[in-house]
Amino acid sequence: MDTSEFTTISKLVRPENLNHHGTLFAGVTSMWFVEGAFIEASRVYGDPSKIVCIKIHGMKFVKPGANGDIIQIESVLAHIGKTSLTIYTKIYKRLTKDQLVDGFVTFVTVGEDGRPIPHGIKYSKPTEGAGLQMWEEVERLKHSDSQTKM
Repeated sequence: MDTSEFTTISKLVRPENLNHHGTLFAGVTSMWFVEGAFIEASRVYGDPSKIVCIKIHGMKFVKPGANGDIIQIESVLAHIGKTSLTIYTKIYKRLTKDQLVDGFVTFVTVGEDGRPIPHGIKYSKPTEGAGLQMWEEVERLKHSDSQTKM
């Protein structure tokens, strides 16, 4: 399995996707964000029926989308644990390449009983470039999440 590939999907922003400001609604954007990440996690793992979303983290809205925009959603494996897959996702306008959103979604592989199970994917921590930067950002996010008490 090639973990250097990524998943790309496109969406058309339609009037029903807009908020009261006339821009792309954050709830719709979040749904598309997680959908893109889920498709990538499914590509990497191979069985979508055994993957559940446990965390959206580091998601950042940069610019709004507008009615009629065609947006691209790109997702790639960023980090892996024993039972988890963390996917980096970015959303941008296809025509201008203006980034709208980016961040991470973590999924866990589960058994029939819904409990986490090891996924068995062989993947080494990247040693350079964008892969290493994403890995380290996920590590930072995991650490900051563990420091947050609710």
